[in-house]
Amino acid sequence: MSVTPVRIPMYDLRGEYLSMRPAIDAAIRRVLESGTLTMGPEPRAFEEEFARYCHARHAVGVGSGSAAVHLALLACGVGPGDEVITVPNTDIPTTMAISHCGASIVWVDVDPRTFNMAPERIPEKITRRTKALLVVHLFGHPADMDPIMAVARNEGLRVIEDAALATGAEYRGRKVGAIGDIGCFSLAPTKILGATGDAGVITTDDEDLAARIRVLRNYGHDLSMDDHEGLLAGVRAWTLVAEGFNERLDAVHAAVLRVKLPTLDERIARRRHIARLYAELLRGLDVVLPYEDPAVRHAYRAYPILVRGRDHVRDHLARRGIATQAYYTPLLHLQPVYRHLGRGVGSFPVAESVAERLVCLPIFPSMTEEQVREVAAAVRECVPPAA
Repeated sequence: MSVTPVRIPMYDLRGEYLSMRPAIDAAIRRVLESGTLTMGPEPRAFEEEFARYCHARHAVGVGSGSAAVHLALLACGVGPGDEVITVPNTDIPTTMAISHCGASIVWVDVDPRTFNMAPERIPEKITRRTKALLVVHLFGHPADMDPIMAVARNEGLRVIEDAALATGAEYRGRKVGAIGDIGCFSLAPTKILGATGDAGVITTDDEDLAARIRVLRNYGHDLSMDDHEGLLAGVRAWTLVAEGFNERLDAVHAAVLRVKLPTLDERIARRRHIARLYAELLRGLDVVLPYEDPAVRHAYRAYPILVRGRDHVRDHLARRGIATQAYYTPLLHLQPVYRHLGRGVGSFPVAESVAERLVCLPIFPSMTEEQVREVAAAVRECVPPAA
């Protein structure tokens, strides 16, 4: 069976690189010529710049978005016997980080408009073992953080923001990742702000949390306690205070991220422009378009629509050479890895209803209006008008 070549992809990493090629190439050369490929000035500079961008006191670069969530949970003291509340419509790094801490996953259903954690459903999930809320900002739309924070503060819970899909998004004028106790970002190549490989960063206003994460990401080595005079004299005075992990942000990734960060808001504005064009072109169809709360700035890491006959729509677009994604299907609670938790079909009706109809259309900063119109035309060919 012949396969139609993809003409309109979900992402355009090559185009992104070419649009910044001279600056990216110069940054990579700078790192390679310095001979400092791990830690060093580039990651420190990126951390300072990213913290300023998010209006957070601290940013700590790590090896991936998965590492960011794991280290954030550990820094908050999550461990065996604890429970962490999160959502079932996310990727497994969110939940496996909970399990890797020895804690228990507790899922809660989502809001039918934003697909994010439903604040009103959280209290029924809280027990004496609950330690934290792990809030996912799905597809670039921030979760409703004010009521979530109110519940958390009333119950004495930590709030960790999984902002892997929402870098640069805003909630009531505040950047995501700077609202809860800790923000976790993926900087993988396909994310809103992407490195040249796996990378992540953690933000927090809490100096103690930042210090713990810096230790945990670097084997448990506490740089603040080293004998600096001895180090300058060539003595390796490693002060190890924990069994940590090798989860540092590489210097080459940091240098490339420093090139891209100043363009981030411009590229998010382009994503938002494409989203508005999609909304105009798809109006009048039997389709649910993405919701944007008036209090937020959606970053549109994806453009999710809800349609009947989701697989038919995806197949039709594939025949036109248009890529789509149906994320988080089946949902986590229905995956074999979590069968032992005993959550079957019907456990989270809103999330399950969304998952059955969800299709994400291509959206990336270099996408042309002609490509957007072509995608919309293909959707109109297979989705009927609204009744």
